[in-house]
Amino acid sequence: MKAFMKKWQVNKTKQFRLHSLLRIYSLVMIAIISGFALLLAYADWDAREKEADRVGQRVLARTISEVEYYYRESSRLAQALVENQARIEGIYKYFSLSTPDYFYWQLERKASPYISVSIYENIDDLYVRNDFVTGVSIVLQDSTEVFVSKRDNRGGYKVLAEDFKPDADSFAIPVSDPVSDQALGVIYISIQSEVLYKAVDNTRGTVPIAVTITSPFETDMFHLGEKGPNEDWLVGITSHGYQVQVAVPQSYVLKGSLASSALILGLSALFIVILHITLKKTFSDYQDQVVDLVDSIQAIAKGEQTKRIDTSKKDQELLLIADTTNDMLNRLEKNIHDIYQLELSQKDANMRALQAQINPHFMYNTLEFLRMYAVMESQNELADIIYEFSSLLRNNISDERETTLEKEVEFCRKYSYLCMVRYPKSIAYGFKIDPSIEEMRIPKFTLQPLVENYFAHGVDHRRSDNVISIKALKKDGYVEILVVDNGRGMSAEKLAEIKVKLAKRTFEPNEDYSSGRKSIGIVNVHERFVLYFGERYQISVESGEQEGVQYRITIQDEEKG
Repeated sequence: MKAFMKKWQVNKTKQFRLHSLLRIYSLVMIAIISGFALLLAYADWDAREKEADRVGQRVLARTISEVEYYYRESSRLAQALVENQARIEGIYKYFSLSTPDYFYWQLERKASPYISVSIYENIDDLYVRNDFVTGVSIVLQDSTEVFVSKRDNRGGYKVLAEDFKPDADSFAIPVSDPVSDQALGVIYISIQSEVLYKAVDNTRGTVPIAVTITSPFETDMFHLGEKGPNEDWLVGITSHGYQVQVAVPQSYVLKGSLASSALILGLSALFIVILHITLKKTFSDYQDQVVDLVDSIQAIAKGEQTKRIDTSKKDQELLLIADTTNDMLNRLEKNIHDIYQLELSQKDANMRALQAQINPHFMYNTLEFLRMYAVMESQNELADIIYEFSSLLRNNISDERETTLEKEVEFCRKYSYLCMVRYPKSIAYGFKIDPSIEEMRIPKFTLQPLVENYFAHGVDHRRSDNVISIKALKKDGYVEILVVDNGRGMSAEKLAEIKVKLAKRTFEPNEDYSSGRKSIGIVNVHERFVLYFGERYQISVESGEQEGVQYRITIQDEEKG
């Protein structure tokens, strides 16, 4: 009886664990799916918000541009009406004379055949040449009357100044005498609202938007859409004081986001229900198989080496586990043997790696012995070459990430010396550094790659006057480093490509640097200078084919940077 109760408790524990696994797995899947659904809903909302902001910014910029354009055009038209004394006189005569007397005066007035003094002709010509103009009003200083005309009444009429009210869609253009610069008054140019509607429609696409244009006199000149109290308005001011306000209704983003979120969450909930039902049914079918699998593994663990799991009642994944476990037991001894052989091979590889290591000090001591031997044999030049190469090698192996400007230039000198030894009669070099900046800290190997580029690609061995120089000078507020050579130079296309790369100030890992960042070219030099000095550092390069290369590096003083 006790054995039966113990077995029942074991099976109950296994069943409880199986159901717990189902619940945990279901909860995890529900959390993942719900989180993913919320993430999609948030991404959709964020995309709509960004789209609304982009559209608002574009509409704001386009509207400001349109207002500026039509203001300039209106200003040009208004100034054209008073561009000379004859036209100014014609306007003043219109206000001071009766209509019959004004026509009579025009007949008597002798003016150039190319200049019209008639206000009627000038206004009519303005309408003919400018389709966007819908009205023109002229207000002269100290005048009790105002001239008002519309496109459908081009001849216009006079109204009392106190009864005059400018059109809401008009620009107020102050005009003055072009000779005396004396203020004459204000000319109001009314424009078609459709030109602004079209500009906004072409820019906003299908996104609803509200636009308001307010004149410097705080009057609404143009309005499109509903002006809600809780909208986030984008505000811009033109150079002439016209305020443009643009907003995408929050309801557009909210309704679109709610619709997308409801669809996403609904599909997620349906998927969760289906997944839960499927998992529950699947786990219930596994219960007996799992119990048998656990019992068999426990028996094998207690020492029944010949026992194997019964695979006749296992399905799918459990069948795979049973087969794999049986196969594992059958191959256990072979695997142990393989592991033992692998350990022996690893130890052998470690021993070979240890034997293959060369002490750098042994290399330096060997080079020093060769140098002293060359001195003893009166081979001073060979001794100098070995000494320079040893120093170069020691500096190259060093793991320092930064150095002084003096040491970097000295490293370049040693490198140039070793290169010059190969062609002593055709290559020369010269380096100069201001003593006050010798201890300036810079990234290591930032000047040497520029020198190496010259010796690798710039030297023309047909010439005997190849030369490279480095000058490090202290200027007012900055340090200037010039690397100049007279080598082969580079083509205009290559120079343009390098300038584009040197214009970048941010960097990301790419294929060229994925393999240990082995590239030490100009781009790598530029990147390390930027990362070390930031905005204090600038570089420029000038070159031409057969005209050499000049690198100019400037580093601003830290207190002024």
